[in-house]
Amino acid sequence: LGDLTGLSVLEPGCGAGPLTQRLAHGVGPHGRLFAFDHSIGMVEACRRHVGSLPQAVIRQADLYHLALGPGVWDLVLLFRVFPHFDRKEEVLRRLHPTLKPGGRLVIANLEGSAQLNAMHASFSEAVRHDHMPCASGTRRLLEQAGYQVLLAVDEPDEFHVAACPSA
Repeated sequence: LGDLTGLSVLEPGCGAGPLTQRLAHGVGPHGRLFAFDHSIGMVEACRRHVGSLPQAVIRQADLYHLALGPGVWDLVLLFRVFPHFDRKEEVLRRLHPTLKPGGRLVIANLEGSAQLNAMHASFSEAVRHDHMPCASGTRRLLEQAGYQVLLAVDEPDEFHVAACPSA
Protein backbone atom coordinates (compact mmCIF):
# COMPACT_ATOMS: atom_id res chain seq x y z
CA LEU A 1 0.00 0.00 0.00
CA GLY A 2 3.01 2.26 0.30
CA ASP A 3 3.47 5.01 2.85
CA LEU A 4 0.15 5.79 4.52
CA THR A 5 1.41 8.61 6.74
CA GLY A 6 -1.15 11.40 6.91
CA LEU A 7 -3.61 9.73 4.53
CA SER A 8 -7.34 9.26 4.96
CA VAL A 9 -8.17 5.56 4.66
CA LEU A 10 -11.54 3.82 4.46
CA GLU A 11 -11.69 0.14 5.41
CA PRO A 12 -15.11 -1.44 4.76
CA GLY A 13 -15.45 -4.92 6.25
CA CYS A 14 -12.71 -4.45 8.83
CA GLY A 15 -13.50 -7.73 10.57
CA ALA A 16 -11.77 -8.36 13.89
CA GLY A 17 -9.20 -5.65 13.26
CA PRO A 18 -5.62 -6.91 13.04
CA LEU A 19 -5.13 -5.06 9.74
CA THR A 20 -7.11 -2.08 11.05
CA GLN A 21 -4.59 -1.71 13.85
CA ARG A 22 -1.72 -1.65 11.35
CA LEU A 23 -3.55 0.86 9.15
CA ALA A 24 -4.22 3.14 12.14
CA HIS A 25 -0.53 3.13 13.05
CA GLY A 26 0.35 3.58 9.36
CA VAL A 27 -1.72 6.73 8.87
CA GLY A 28 -0.27 8.12 12.10
CA PRO A 29 -1.63 10.94 14.24
CA HIS A 30 -2.11 13.26 11.25
CA GLY A 31 -4.02 10.72 9.19
CA ARG A 32 -7.50 9.36 9.47
CA LEU A 33 -8.92 5.85 9.36
CA PHE A 34 -12.59 4.96 9.22
CA ALA A 35 -13.14 1.22 9.55
CA PHE A 36 -16.49 -0.48 9.73
CA ASP A 37 -18.13 -3.85 9.57
CA HIS A 38 -21.69 -5.11 9.30
CA SER A 39 -21.17 -7.43 12.30
CA ILE A 40 -21.27 -5.82 15.74
CA GLY A 41 -19.17 -8.72 17.08
CA MET A 42 -16.42 -7.94 14.58
CA VAL A 43 -16.62 -4.24 15.40
CA GLU A 44 -16.19 -4.96 19.12
CA ALA A 45 -13.18 -7.18 18.40
CA CYS A 46 -11.73 -4.51 16.09
CA ARG A 47 -12.09 -1.86 18.79
CA ARG A 48 -10.10 -4.10 21.15
CA HIS A 49 -7.31 -4.35 18.54
CA VAL A 50 -7.20 -0.66 17.76
CA GLY A 51 -7.69 0.69 21.25
CA SER A 52 -8.10 4.41 21.65
CA LEU A 53 -6.00 5.71 18.78
CA PRO A 54 -7.55 9.10 17.97
CA GLN A 55 -6.97 8.76 14.21
CA ALA A 56 -9.18 5.64 14.02
CA VAL A 57 -12.97 5.54 14.05
CA ILE A 58 -14.52 2.07 14.21
CA ARG A 59 -18.26 1.65 13.63
CA GLN A 60 -20.91 -0.92 12.92
CA ALA A 61 -22.35 0.01 9.51
CA ASP A 62 -23.62 -1.33 6.21
CA LEU A 63 -21.81 -0.02 3.13
CA TYR A 64 -25.02 -0.03 1.10
CA HIS A 65 -26.61 2.52 3.47
CA LEU A 66 -23.65 4.54 4.72
CA ALA A 67 -23.22 8.19 3.68
CA LEU A 68 -19.53 8.61 2.84
CA GLY A 69 -19.32 12.03 1.18
CA PRO A 70 -17.49 13.01 -2.02
CA GLY A 71 -13.72 13.29 -2.36
CA VAL A 72 -12.92 12.18 1.18
CA TRP A 73 -10.53 9.21 0.94
CA ASP A 74 -6.99 8.78 -0.32
CA LEU A 75 -7.33 5.00 -0.08
CA VAL A 76 -10.29 2.64 0.05
CA LEU A 77 -9.13 -0.84 1.03
CA LEU A 78 -11.39 -3.83 0.42
CA PHE A 79 -9.31 -6.51 2.12
CA ARG A 80 -10.90 -9.96 2.21
CA VAL A 81 -14.39 -8.46 1.93
CA PHE A 82 -15.16 -8.04 -1.78
CA PRO A 83 -16.42 -11.63 -2.32
CA HIS A 84 -19.02 -11.08 0.41
CA PHE A 85 -20.79 -8.20 -1.34
CA ASP A 86 -23.91 -9.35 -3.18
CA ARG A 87 -23.99 -6.23 -5.36
CA LYS A 88 -20.35 -5.76 -6.32
CA GLU A 89 -21.08 -3.28 -9.12
CA GLU A 90 -23.09 -1.09 -6.76
CA VAL A 91 -20.28 -1.16 -4.17
CA LEU A 92 -17.74 0.01 -6.74
CA ARG A 93 -20.06 2.76 -8.02
CA ARG A 94 -20.77 3.96 -4.45
CA LEU A 95 -17.07 4.10 -3.56
CA HIS A 96 -15.94 5.84 -6.76
CA PRO A 97 -16.99 9.42 -5.85
CA THR A 98 -15.63 9.08 -2.30
CA LEU A 99 -12.04 8.98 -3.55
CA LYS A 100 -9.96 12.15 -3.63
CA PRO A 101 -8.27 13.07 -6.93
CA GLY A 102 -5.35 10.66 -7.17
CA GLY A 103 -6.97 8.33 -4.62
CA ARG A 104 -6.86 4.55 -4.96
CA LEU A 105 -9.22 1.67 -4.43
CA VAL A 106 -7.49 -1.61 -3.58
CA ILE A 107 -9.16 -5.02 -3.57
CA ALA A 108 -6.97 -7.68 -1.97
CA ASN A 109 -7.06 -11.22 -0.59
CA LEU A 110 -4.39 -13.51 0.80
CA GLU A 111 -5.20 -16.13 -1.84
CA GLY A 112 -6.00 -16.07 -5.53
CA SER A 113 -9.59 -16.02 -6.75
CA ALA A 114 -9.66 -19.74 -7.66
CA GLN A 115 -8.27 -20.76 -4.26
CA LEU A 116 -10.63 -18.43 -2.39
CA ASN A 117 -13.68 -19.59 -4.32
CA ALA A 118 -12.80 -23.24 -3.68
CA MET A 119 -12.35 -22.49 0.02
CA HIS A 120 -15.70 -20.68 0.22
CA ALA A 121 -17.42 -23.56 -1.61
CA SER A 122 -16.24 -25.94 1.12
CA PHE A 123 -17.66 -23.79 3.95
CA SER A 124 -21.12 -23.51 5.43
CA GLU A 125 -24.06 -22.00 3.61
CA ALA A 126 -23.19 -18.56 5.02
CA VAL A 127 -20.28 -18.04 2.57
CA ARG A 128 -20.60 -20.98 0.18
CA HIS A 129 -21.83 -18.73 -2.64
CA ASP A 130 -19.61 -15.72 -1.91
CA HIS A 131 -17.63 -15.42 -5.14
CA MET A 132 -14.41 -13.56 -5.91
CA PRO A 133 -14.22 -12.64 -9.60
CA CYS A 134 -10.86 -13.36 -11.22
CA ALA A 135 -8.57 -10.39 -11.92
CA SER A 136 -9.92 -9.89 -15.44
CA GLY A 137 -13.52 -10.04 -14.15
CA THR A 138 -12.67 -7.57 -11.39
CA ARG A 139 -10.99 -5.32 -13.97
CA ARG A 140 -14.18 -5.36 -16.06
CA LEU A 141 -16.33 -4.45 -13.02
CA LEU A 142 -13.98 -1.61 -12.12
CA GLU A 143 -13.83 -0.21 -15.65
CA GLN A 144 -17.63 -0.33 -15.92
CA ALA A 145 -17.82 1.64 -12.65
CA GLY A 146 -15.47 4.36 -13.99
CA TYR A 147 -12.09 3.27 -12.66
CA GLN A 148 -8.73 2.91 -14.37
CA VAL A 149 -7.01 -0.30 -13.28
CA LEU A 150 -3.39 0.26 -12.28
CA LEU A 151 -2.45 -3.28 -11.24
CA ALA A 152 -4.12 -6.69 -11.36
CA VAL A 153 -2.50 -9.76 -9.77
CA ASP A 154 -4.30 -13.08 -9.34
CA GLU A 155 -1.82 -15.72 -8.22
CA PRO A 156 -2.44 -18.73 -5.94
CA ASP A 157 -1.13 -16.86 -2.87
CA GLU A 158 -2.25 -13.32 -3.71
CA PHE A 159 -5.08 -11.33 -5.20
CA HIS A 160 -4.41 -7.61 -5.55
CA VAL A 161 -6.17 -5.16 -7.82
CA ALA A 162 -5.51 -1.42 -7.55
CA ALA A 163 -7.50 1.23 -9.38
CA CYS A 164 -8.15 4.95 -9.41
CA PRO A 165 -11.07 6.97 -10.77
CA SER A 166 -10.76 7.51 -14.52
CA ALA A 167 -10.09 11.04 -15.63
